[in-house]
Amino acid sequence: MNFNIPFRASISDNDIDNFEHAKQAFSDCYLMSTLETLSHTSNGRKILKKQIEYDDNNPAQINCYLYSPENKRIKYSIPTDTAVNGYEKLYKLQSNEIIRSMDISVAEYEKRYKAKPWICRVTDTFKTYEFENNLPSHFMKVLTGIEPTVIAEKDFNLDLSSYKSEVMELFKRMDKEKNHSFVMGTGMKMLDGRTWHVYILEDVDLKNNTVTVKEKRANNPRTMSIDTALNTFKYIAGYFNEDLAKTEFQQ
Repeated sequence: MNFNIPFRASISDNDIDNFEHAKQAFSDCYLMSTLETLSHTSNGRKILKKQIEYDDNNPAQINCYLYSPENKRIKYSIPTDTAVNGYEKLYKLQSNEIIRSMDISVAEYEKRYKAKPWICRVTDTFKTYEFENNLPSHFMKVLTGIEPTVIAEKDFNLDLSSYKSEVMELFKRMDKEKNHSFVMGTGMKMLDGRTWHVYILEDVDLKNNTVTVKEKRANNPRTMSIDTALNTFKYIAGYFNEDLAKTEFQQ
């Protein structure tokens, strides 16, 4: 047996496919939804493989890379075989070690930079960890180094009804180009009884006037009319596949 074979580095396609089945246990819907929706495009998968890897010298360690506010690609090394101090509850409740490692990386990132929008920090004293409560666009930029397309995420709106023209232009493109990675957030209004929750925008079907979304606690897709979506969701954020070929930040 050859014991000199190096451990694998970037995560595998199977690892990425498993994001689909992982379930949310903390207030990290923005993170879990982003990871899964990036898996829907070829360039999104390339970014995931670039930004998450198993350490070559330690098979029980995952390295996650995030872009700092100064545009530097920073490595966060997280053990998988022993709990990082303070994160014992996370290790117990989140079995997917890649998602768990990204959660810790984001928490350590926020401790260092205090970079997430102030509105997301208001409730931090009521949460267990720093990675909880965040906006998808912030995590998307930190993870990919690329500004996402955003509609109304930080606006003082209750829903997307007043943004219908802008949303429908985006939906027309999404209906035509199925290679996309977008999420939708509920804001103060509820869908399935949850406020301020992030859903994967899986599909737009203009012929049938519907959209299909999925949330990460139950992992159950739900199809609804576009009008229902406009009157329920507060914002949209994400990328088309070609957007994820850009390189804005330098290592």
